[in-house]
Amino acid sequence: MTLTVCLQGKDGLVLAADSRGTFGDPRGITAQNDTIKKIYLVGSIGILSAGGQQGNIIVEEAGRNVEAGKVQGVTAVMQEVRKVAKQRFDEWFTNWPRFPIPGQSAAYVIPTLQLTIAGYDQESGAFVPKMYSMVSNNEFSPNLHDFGFALAGVAQYALYLLNRLYSVDMDVKSLRHLAAYVITETASQDGKVGGPVQMGVITPSGVAQMLKKDEIDSILVENEKKNRELQGFFRKR
Repeated sequence: MTLTVCLQGKDGLVLAADSRGTFGDPRGITAQNDTIKKIYLVGSIGILSAGGQQGNIIVEEAGRNVEAGKVQGVTAVMQEVRKVAKQRFDEWFTNWPRFPIPGQSAAYVIPTLQLTIAGYDQESGAFVPKMYSMVSNNEFSPNLHDFGFALAGVAQYALYLLNRLYSVDMDVKSLRHLAAYVITETASQDGKVGGPVQMGVITPSGVAQMLKKDEIDSILVENEKKNRELQGFFRKR
């Protein structure tokens, strides 16, 4: 499984994900791999992949099309990603049902792939942040997240934490810590999420970059220190 997180702040967008791939039926014995890439940067646009293993093929093809066509803006990139995703799923899973059918093996349902596309559109001279998500089972119909964050995968714990801790007026520095926190906290409760944290940042000026391992490690160390301080707060009571 997976947890991907996209957070909107006053000075940029933060994208984060775990690195765990889970193979097999989660109701039984599974195997894991903690080296799965889940964040892709296509120019100044970030794309997060959760679920089905077809995401990397789709994102790479869409990325080539975006580069060749000089596509600009997150909405236009989202439309290109959706076009490629629909074409490939129609090709690979012709006549497969989108949802389980009673009495039929769940193995013959199209894979659930969720893609999150985040970045900025230029509108009336201003850079407007937008986050879209799309899921294979709904024919990749786009959803616009206009409440500040987008989650995919094992999202229950992250949703609770973001409802408690997130604010749209937070800056990127704070959001990097929050994004890492919701991933590591989820991993502490659900073994389908885990492995190294991946993270990227997109600024309104169009700069998109991945954080290096030592930068992420520093964030995790600071988060753990804050966790211990929180535990101490309750002990003192």
